[in-house]
Amino acid sequence: MPGNKNESDLAAANTGRVRRHRPRGKTADPVELASRLTERDRDLLHLLGEHRVLTSAQVADLLPYPSLNRAQRRLLSLWHWHVLDRFRLPRGDGALTGWRYTLGVAGHGVLAAARGKTPPRPNTVRDQVLRLATDPRLAHLLGINGVLAALTAHTRRSDDAEVRLWHGERSAAADCGGLARPDALIVYREHGDQLVGCYEHDTGTEPLTRVTQKLDGYAELARAGGPRPARTTQQHYGFWVLFGLPSPAREANLRDRLTAADPTGPGLGFGDVGWHIATTHADALHNPAGPAWLPLHSGRRQRLADLARTRDPAR
Repeated sequence: MPGNKNESDLAAANTGRVRRHRPRGKTADPVELASRLTERDRDLLHLLGEHRVLTSAQVADLLPYPSLNRAQRRLLSLWHWHVLDRFRLPRGDGALTGWRYTLGVAGHGVLAAARGKTPPRPNTVRDQVLRLATDPRLAHLLGINGVLAALTAHTRRSDDAEVRLWHGERSAAADCGGLARPDALIVYREHGDQLVGCYEHDTGTEPLTRVTQKLDGYAELARAGGPRPARTTQQHYGFWVLFGLPSPAREANLRDRLTAADPTGPGLGFGDVGWHIATTHADALHNPAGPAWLPLHSGRRQRLADLARTRDPAR
């Protein structure tokens, strides 16, 4: 949101004045800080350790805050304590984006202590934040995290739905043994049905030829037994490769290419797992759990839970 006045002015929560700047180079005493952090704060640190950057709206969807306003207030407190760092960028119309939050010096310290590791130096943390703020793939990363946030928000409104796992790019590549490098690895459960999916988030910046070339890696992954979660939880149903596209037109164009190159059916041998492809576009991704996904050989969009219990994706 341009300007995002609420996030700036809420810096003075309960003080009656606006503090637009935090003390430079000063962080809370580590022991004192540990007593200030709630379980929800620590969950946020782990989320940022995995997913690197989140907007305040994404944080409010991912964690059980009663409102976006309350989430913004807490984020600003964590920023003042150097638990978080933040930045915003100019938009095309000259206004500024809302704040993007990432781990700060103290946040890295708390997370490192919890993992028994040595925290990075403050200058290293600042360099990381600068690289993140200037990364040309930042919009891509925020788009992936937006899908995670929307799916998590859905599970909070549902009686029986759960995001059991959502790994970012680095962890997802490890889950796939380096054979494929999805943008995210998801394990989603709803009403007893569980889906293992490799999510590819397309922003329209690379040729579709390069997108379809990713199928070779997924075919190798199927021959190797699938992603690590699929090997233990999803052998009978295999796994899904889920493509999120920025527009219906680009989705249609990709589907034509995927259909022509489809390697999902033939050639499976002993120990291989089946795998299927489904696509969606940005207009449908406001609710990733809903009827957003169009299997490759189907003309009907399905819910994630439908994909989870479908042996034949064309049915």
